[in-house]
Order: sequence, then structure tokens, then C-alpha cells
Amino acid sequence: MSQKGKYIVIEGAQGVGKTTMVNRVAHQLQAAQIPVKILREPDSQNDLTARAIRRLTQDPRYPMNTRTEVLLYNAARSQSLQVIHDLVENGVTCMVDRSYLTTLAIQYYGRGDVQDYQKINEIIDFAVGDMQPDLMIVLDAPVSVLRERVHDRYSAERFDNLDESFLERVRAGYLWEAKQRGLPVVYANEDVESVFKNVWQYVSATLASRGKGKPNSGVQSVGDVLAANPRAQAAAVEPPITAALTAPADAAVVVDETVVVAAEAPAETLPPEPWVGKHENGSAQATAAGKAELAKYVTNTDSPVYGFTDQLSPVSIAAAMARLSRRGDDMRVTLLDEFIDKADKDAQLLQRVITAFGDDSVQQLTGQHMVVEDASNLLTKKLEWGRLAAYLEQSTRYIYYDQKDAEGKYRYLIPADLKGKLRNQYVTAMDQIFAIYSKLVADLTTYVRATSKTPQKEQDAAWRSATKAQACDAARPLLPVATKSTVGIYASGQALESLIMHLLSDELPEARVVGQQLLDEARKVAPVFLERADKPDRGGAIIAYRANTYAAVKKLAAELLPPSHTAETDPVILTSYTPHNELDIVADMLYEHSDLPLDQLQLAVSRWPYQQKLDVFTAYMGERLNRRHRPGRALEKIHYSFDLVCDYGIFRDLQRHRMVDDLEWQFLTPRYGYDTPKIVEEAGLSDAFDQCFDLSLQLYSALQAAGYQLEAQYATLLGHKMRWKVTYNAREAFHLHELRTSPQGHPGYRKLVQQMHEKVAEVHPMLAEAMKFVNQGEDPELSRLAAERYTQYKLEQLDGNQPSA
Repeated sequence: MSQKGKYIVIEGAQGVGKTTMVNRVAHQLQAAQIPVKILREPDSQNDLTARAIRRLTQDPRYPMNTRTEVLLYNAARSQSLQVIHDLVENGVTCMVDRSYLTTLAIQYYGRGDVQDYQKINEIIDFAVGDMQPDLMIVLDAPVSVLRERVHDRYSAERFDNLDESFLERVRAGYLWEAKQRGLPVVYANEDVESVFKNVWQYVSATLASRGKGKPNSGVQSVGDVLAANPRAQAAAVEPPITAALTAPADAAVVVDETVVVAAEAPAETLPPEPWVGKHENGSAQATAAGKAELAKYVTNTDSPVYGFTDQLSPVSIAAAMARLSRRGDDMRVTLLDEFIDKADKDAQLLQRVITAFGDDSVQQLTGQHMVVEDASNLLTKKLEWGRLAAYLEQSTRYIYYDQKDAEGKYRYLIPADLKGKLRNQYVTAMDQIFAIYSKLVADLTTYVRATSKTPQKEQDAAWRSATKAQACDAARPLLPVATKSTVGIYASGQALESLIMHLLSDELPEARVVGQQLLDEARKVAPVFLERADKPDRGGAIIAYRANTYAAVKKLAAELLPPSHTAETDPVILTSYTPHNELDIVADMLYEHSDLPLDQLQLAVSRWPYQQKLDVFTAYMGERLNRRHRPGRALEKIHYSFDLVCDYGIFRDLQRHRMVDDLEWQFLTPRYGYDTPKIVEEAGLSDAFDQCFDLSLQLYSALQAAGYQLEAQYATLLGHKMRWKVTYNAREAFHLHELRTSPQGHPGYRKLVQQMHEKVAEVHPMLAEAMKFVNQGEDPELSRLAAERYTQYKLEQLDGNQPSA
């Protein structure tokens, strides 16, 4: 069996030179062909759990008390020591930067807000077990020297920026513990070679030991080191004198009752292998050691294409990418050279780029997931107003809203500024509407299932889902716009900042409250990306600009356009389209295959006979086998603008399409009326359905009369019609028209989009014909059932592929 390795620790305050000594000793051991591994305890780079805990304790965004710090550090320590144990058992000498002594020095002596010295030691003993170091050396230097050494370093750690009296207490704690535990102390206020020479004496003596004893480790039980008042005694310890606390070069050291003469340090030692070197052409490149380190952070150290592992934070990745514009090296070299193991440098770089240089594009390099709970259906559309983010929200098509919360209330928002009798009237009306909805959706579900044409033997889970959705579709118009929902958002830093400023400038109180909450919570995750969101000269100015211009235009509109409440409710008006001849884009279809400027290409194509143009048009459309086969970007030159009237439920489904322009909507009102679904009439539930709209109108009128124009919108129902407009290009038309007319879609928006498609077919018949997957019919019940069955089939296939227990 091979001889075990050694566990050697270099301890001391920040800036005392621990890392330098660990590296020097390790390379001396390498030169002697002794297996060696450099680690840092308690955040071993070889243990993901320890590293994750360590990062949490060092991140100023997560404030914690001293007890929490002690427990977390020792949890990480337990993980790290297992790595060290396994290495030592396999003959590797572990050179370790820091140990449990740091916990005592920082949390007990430095902070001083945990009084139970014995309890801290018991926690440490529990974490350490029998993994005591073979040797622990404490380096010491005056606080003034320590501060000077760390002055130019980047430091996210909590302890590097504290006051001098704190650091003095920490230093005294190290010295007192060293004295109590019999640990060697090396004064580190000399040149590196002198300090290394003194450190090497103890290391060489420890390496010479082959017995069970642990020379100069000073490892004792807790009972051996406990004192009545260790803090007070530590405060009285004077800084050691080199001659008194370090052995001379030829000093004899007792090892297992045998006298061993410590070896002299060699005149020259090998320097640490750098991570970045120079190629023969002068460019920077990763060394073998650098590539070994890189392997933790990137998926491939050699290929020109690579991704990042979860060992790099999104902020670090964004910061490294930000350097691309100013540094010509392989980005992996930049990672090694500027970011890896350089605490907080990534955030500081981003702060300079974003704040100092105003490079907004850097905000696009990382994204955040945010969730807004209890958002009214009025707010959800404001949250989804931006087009450069991804959104998901709870569906009114598949969820019953008949349940009350823990406080016995239905899920609807009560505007904060409603008071007194008006608030009571609001609550009463909402409760009545929800009670009617709850009974009606249950009755509709029973009716749909009782009248279903599906044979009883086929009434499976897919059938139950399809029939539930059919009932929800029919009952959805009764839900008030005040109904609460949950919205999930994934956005880049830039898109999130834009959303927040948009909300903060909105006149709706709910929007402003949520805008501020989004800013507060997002800053806890990525503060550097949102630093300017509410600064007076940046975000504040933008918010004021948006709010002021909106108010000014609204005031002029009120003066120049008195309300007329037109009865015109044509659901689909194609207000404009360009170009008028759909074959005018043939030149654009050919552009990438030509070497002519566009104007000359257009002139040439204009002289072609109709059939030649049609041949190019048809070839560009290609053989589409499903709706996801979408023609090329030449179609983006064609645009259609619509003015639409539909119920709010339909709008909330269609509004989520991102690739659109000019999407705006008017204030919600009950004045455009509503439609009663045919299935509601067939089930004999029309009276209950109409009662909800009567209650809504009464509440809306009361809110308006009291001056609550904004809040009155909450009283409208999803079934109330509203007016909005949108512009989109022909390529998006392929997606929108074919997707939203699919049989499993909501019957309301299916009908509206079918009408929109008919308008397009009137002006651009060839394009409309190319949208071959637009669905103009089919039984919605059977189609939905087919979709549900297919989903059920896929789930069963996935379950069938799972390994048996």
C-alpha cells in the first residue's frame, strides 16, 4: 500500500500571504516529485456543494447573521474535508489555504456577536471529525501591512472592507488560537524568500514524519484550548517577533521522539505554472494548466464552439462577453486572465461598461426569470406589453376560477384606492359575478359531458380534459378583468429594465406598484443590470418623459375628440396593406441570389411576363408540409394593418404574439356589448350569463360616476368587446393565421382570425392560398379531443420509457 499524503494548512488574515506560501510549497514538492494538490478550505474547487455554499456566504446580496455564517462555513468544511481525506489516503499531499481557524478568527474574535466559544468549537469539531491537519502554520503581519497588500485587489468578500479595529481583533484571534493550540507562527512582514524559508522548515519536518504523530500541528481537543475568556486573552497577545516564533534554518525538530534536522530551503524554486502564456506569434493562449482550469467552466477547451457550465454565473459570462469588443483574444483566454478566481471583477467590469460607458447592448447578454403573482388581467397585458421577452400566464381556458383562497375570497383584485361604500359595492358585485361563474362553469361541464357524442367506452382522461376546456371556453367571458393571474417572465437585462420603466410611468396604480417590486426583486439577483433604472438622469428621466407625453396627448384627445361611443362594431377592418401588388416582392425574393442593387433588380423584374414572376413566387413558397414550414424573410416587406373589435378574452390570447407592430388598445368598456356562446343558450343558462354582464355594467357605471375612470376597467368582463389595432408582416401572417385557426384553438379567436385571413385573401389571394394550413371549419369538440388524445398518448409513451423501479 502506498504511503499516505499529508494535510498541511497555511493560515492567517487576509493579505498575509497564505496563497503565495501554499503555491511556493506546492511547487517545491512538485520539484521533489511528491504528489501535491492545492486546495482552499472550506470551498474546495473539487466539491460543487462546498463551492455553492461558499459563494452564498461571500455574496453581499445575502445578508446573514454570524450563527448562520458559522453553520454554513462548517457545512462547506465537512464537504471539503472529504475531498482532502480521499486525496491524502491516495498518497497526495494537500496544501490548503485556510481552515477552521478562520471561522474562529472571523466569526468569534472579529465579529464578537456570538458569545458561546465552546459551542462554536463543538460545531467545528462535528464538521472536522478526525480530519485534523498534519501541520498548521499561522502567518502574521501588522494590519497596516495587510491593508496595503489587499488595497488593489477586487474583493466581493464581506471581510475585506471592514474597519481596522475589526481586523486587529481578527489578527489577535489568530495569534491567541495559535498560542493555545501550540501552532507555529511565522512573521510574514519580510520578503517572500525569507518567509518561505521559515515555512519550509516546518513542512520538511512534517514530511519527514512517518509515524502517527503530527509534529507542530498543535492539534488539541476543544477541552485543551478552552479558556475562561479567550477574547480578552487574545486581545492581550502582542505581535510575535520573528526570532522568537520561527525556528532557525538548522533547528532540530522533535518528530515521534526522534530528532530530525530540518532541511534547508533550496536556492531556487519553480514558479507556479501560469494559466495564460504566449504563442510563438505573440498572441495569448491557454497553457495546459489553464485548459485544465477552463474545463470546469466551458464545455470544450479547444473547439471554436463551446458553451458554459453552471460553474460560471450569468453575470460572469455576460462580463466576459462584454470584453469581446475591446480584446481580440479567444474569450476563454479572457476568462482565465480576467475573471476566474478574481472575486467580483465581473460585476465591476459590467458596472463600468454599463454605467460609465452606457453600453446598453451589454444588458442583452444575460437574462432573468421573474414571476408576478396575483396580477389582475388588466395588469397582465401591461406586463406583456414588450415584445423582446418571453411570457407565460395561467390559462382561463383550462383552469376553473371557482375556488376561494385561504381567507375565503375569490381571486380578484380590489383597487387599493377604493374606500367606504364604493369598495363594499365593488366587493359585493365581484362576489356575485364569481358565484354565478362558479355555478355556470360546473353546470356547463355537466351539460357538455352529458351531450357528448363520444362513446362511453372512449370517455377517457383526454375526453375529460377536452370537455372541461370546452366548458371553460364558454364560461370564460364571465370572468372580470379584475381576475388575478400569475405571469412568468424571462427577459434580458435590457428588456426587463424597459418593462420596469414602462410600468413605473403607467397611470394605473397597480402597474406602478408592481413595477417597483420588479425593480426591487430583480436587483437582488443582478443589480448591475438595473443600476440606472430609476436614476434621475436616466431611468427617472425616461419614466417622467413617458408619463408626461402620455398625459399631454390624453389631455388633447379629451379636448379635441369628445366621446361619441360609436355603435360601429365591425369586428375586422383591414385599414391598410403594402404593397398593393403581392408580386412586387419578387425582386426581394431574388435579392440574395443576385449581384444587382435592389432598384435595378426591381426594374428588371418589372419587365418580366406574369408567368415568370409567378414561377419565382411559387418556388419561394415551396412545398410546405406543415405550418412550421414558413417561407423566407422577403415576406416581411409586406404588411397588414387591422382595426379589430373582439372580446377581451380573445385579445389577451392574440396580444401575446411578439412579431407584431403598432399594437395598441383602447380603454375597456362595456359599451361595445358582448356575445352569448351558443352552448350557453343550448344549456339553458343564458339568464345567469346575462346577469353577470348586468352586474358588471352597474359596477362600471358606479366607478365612473365616482371619478374612477381607470379602476372602472376592472369591472368589465373578459366577454366584453373592446377595440384594438395591430400591424404585422406577411411572414408573421403565416404563423398567426395558421396557428390561431387550428381546431384546438378557442372558438372566439378562431373565428376572428378566419375573418382576418379572408380580408388578406381579398387583397393578396396568392399569399392567402399559400397559407394552406389555415383551418376554415371542423367540429371544435372532435378536434380538441383529438389534440388531447395525442397529448395523452405522448405522456404515456414517456411514462413507458421510464426505467422500472
